[in-house]
Amino acid sequence: MTSEQDSELVASVRGGDLSAFGEIVRRHRTAVVALAAGRMGSFEDAEDIAQEAFVQAFLQLHQLRDPEALLPWLRRLADRIALMRLRRRREEPVEPNQIEHINANAETGRETDAIGADDLLRALPEAMRQTVALTYLAGYTCAEAASLLGVREGTVKSRLSRARAIMKEALDMLEREMEERKPDDAFTEETMARLMREARRLAARGDIDGAAERANEVLDMQAKQLFESGDAPGFRVNREAARLAALPLKERRRRECEANAAQYGARLEELDWELADVDVLQMTSGRSTGQGRDLWGVPHGSVRSGFKDARDICRRLGCSPMKLSEWVDNGCPVLRCWPFARYDLDRVKRWLKDSGLDDWPREDDRDLDRPVRVIFRSLYRQELTPDQAEQVIENLGEGDWA
Repeated sequence: MTSEQDSELVASVRGGDLSAFGEIVRRHRTAVVALAAGRMGSFEDAEDIAQEAFVQAFLQLHQLRDPEALLPWLRRLADRIALMRLRRRREEPVEPNQIEHINANAETGRETDAIGADDLLRALPEAMRQTVALTYLAGYTCAEAASLLGVREGTVKSRLSRARAIMKEALDMLEREMEERKPDDAFTEETMARLMREARRLAARGDIDGAAERANEVLDMQAKQLFESGDAPGFRVNREAARLAALPLKERRRRECEANAAQYGARLEELDWELADVDVLQMTSGRSTGQGRDLWGVPHGSVRSGFKDARDICRRLGCSPMKLSEWVDNGCPVLRCWPFARYDLDRVKRWLKDSGLDDWPREDDRDLDRPVRVIFRSLYRQELTPDQAEQVIENLGEGDWA
């Protein structure tokens, strides 16, 4: 693993590729567990701390100034969590007679089955147990372990030598148990479970964007697991994650319909209207906003026959899509039902009149048959920048007119 690869993964996560965070977890989970085990003297505690560290890392990734220093940063996060837990427990240091007891058992062979890896780790001084955990659990070389611990390679070798002297024959058993305790995909599953708990907490607090980010991370990790295993039978998508991931789309629909209703002097709650479910997995996010007679949050008594899409408005008024987008920026009334946009022709005409706009370059009907063609042609001719073209499409909607 290289710092350059870490930097690329961090950049991908910050750029919106949440699946890259799953790769960060898989790449570094063993090292973080090993470092935490060295601090805590317990593999069970270490896995729990590592999972919490990765959740915190996901939430605070924007604070990482040097992406190439990802692993040392993860180590500091895990170390801080471990120290907080140790302070809470007020754990006392291992007494010398405990080390003697372990050594005596190792020499005589008595009660060997009762000696666990956690007991043996606790018997070592903290610096030594971190070195043992990194080399024997995580499989790092002495040079790599030295880099992670910020010491010289000779120091690592010396610590290992002293650890072997302390543990003697019992070290063989320690290595076997460490191998059995290496974190596997179950660790990733638990990390996803923690992200889901965080998503629920954020949703309950009203932070739907934050909840959706965590939920999307879970879905991305699930998709990567399926892709890597190729094992479709029995696979079940986390439906709760899919529901939470759709919260921002659902909220956007509600806000748009509320704005539509306000244009006609109505409140959404007063209308025959109900929010339609959104399912990002079933691609229902592009379907109609509401259910009931007041489909777009528009009072039922309004004349719907006057509602036109962007293409019809451009053709009837002879205006270009860019001109219509300019009007929208300036307050021209538009009914939104993402990704659609509809215009009440009578209200648009009244707005034009009230705004003193009664003259603009008329476009040929043939050129307005597909406004999206006009937009991309203008983009090709460099009459529009990509950002401007995106803004035009956002103003006009992504409905049938395209």
